[in-house]
Amino acid sequence: MKIKTKLITMTKTILIIGGSFGSIKAAWTLRHLLDKKHRIIIISDKPRTTFRASFPRVIFENLDPDKITMDLIENFKNTGIEFICDPMASINQDNNQVICENNDYQFDYLILATGARHAYEFLPGLREFGLSICDTSRILETRESLLNFDRGNFFAGVGAGFAPCDGPPMEIIMDLHHLLSEKGKRDNVKLNYITDKGQLLPPGGPKVCKYLDEHFKGKNINVHLNVHLTKLDKDTLYFKDGKTMPYDICLLVAPLRGIHALQNSDLIDERGFVPVHMKNMLAKDSKNKNIYAVGDCIGNPGPKQGHLALMQATVASEHIAWRINQTGIVRMYLPEFKCVMDQGGGIALHLYSQHMSEGDDLKIELGEVPYKSKIRFEEIFMEKKGDIGELHHQMLK
Repeated sequence: MKIKTKLITMTKTILIIGGSFGSIKAAWTLRHLLDKKHRIIIISDKPRTTFRASFPRVIFENLDPDKITMDLIENFKNTGIEFICDPMASINQDNNQVICENNDYQFDYLILATGARHAYEFLPGLREFGLSICDTSRILETRESLLNFDRGNFFAGVGAGFAPCDGPPMEIIMDLHHLLSEKGKRDNVKLNYITDKGQLLPPGGPKVCKYLDEHFKGKNINVHLNVHLTKLDKDTLYFKDGKTMPYDICLLVAPLRGIHALQNSDLIDERGFVPVHMKNMLAKDSKNKNIYAVGDCIGNPGPKQGHLALMQATVASEHIAWRINQTGIVRMYLPEFKCVMDQGGGIALHLYSQHMSEGDDLKIELGEVPYKSKIRFEEIFMEKKGDIGELHHQMLK
């Protein structure tokens, strides 16, 4: 007698924690590579995400933040990607479980794309007295302050240790230089850029650093390298070496740390970030070899850029799909430095370098094309619900 056997289809559940570039790119990449029977779920503490790369336009071009904000619930309706708004509280590695405020979620594979938190506690006075270019909730406050400023000492930059994101404050100081020049007020303002690094944007390599040094000098912007800010009050910056500098307005990137929900996960380093194997973005301390991390939450050396988060999300997703499908291609992660910085007046500076991967390609372009390309990338990202394919590689390269 023949016994009929029922074929059991093994389905997998991939959880992606976070609601910005890395998580959105990972979800779409997986959805295109995996059969529909496999579940792809994004879990985020917020129902909306804002295209923060366009914040300089919000400030200096009166761009409405709602125009660059994505409703994640609506965005993923009928896409085969599930979205749940539920803040993560912790991870149970032993049980392959993410514990959130409202429910617990089982996973076969997990991608952490949580971003980093602004650790204001490491720079006393910053939250009270400094402006922000990275905080969505404070961007309109920053706009009002900058547009009404036309006399005194202005400081922008990073200077309190482990804030590997110099591009945004550089954009602001360049945009402000242009605005003040147009108003005929530039001579009334002393512009200062501070950084705890020894060069301007060192991941770009020596030629990028040299170009930026000359670029800042050409605009009469004072650059302070290797400075370590310890605190600020309403009108003074205090540094580790005992020096002080008076200011009228300052805009600084806060020190970055990992999010609190990862603290007891056994995945993190001393700063709360997740060290990963760069070949596939697998967390080094993943007990079951099924937890990946991408974007600002990883603990490996290098800048924290949206472009790199997109690259890392692709590699992690391809590796998971390869494991599930038992076939396919996984690309090697070769980090490339890419930054398009507003300069004001419809001009942007495009910097591209393979310095971090020992490559030879280098591009430096100043003009209208980088500016328009940056806007077009934002438009396409919103129009396509974040399903951009290889667009982040193709634009301006």
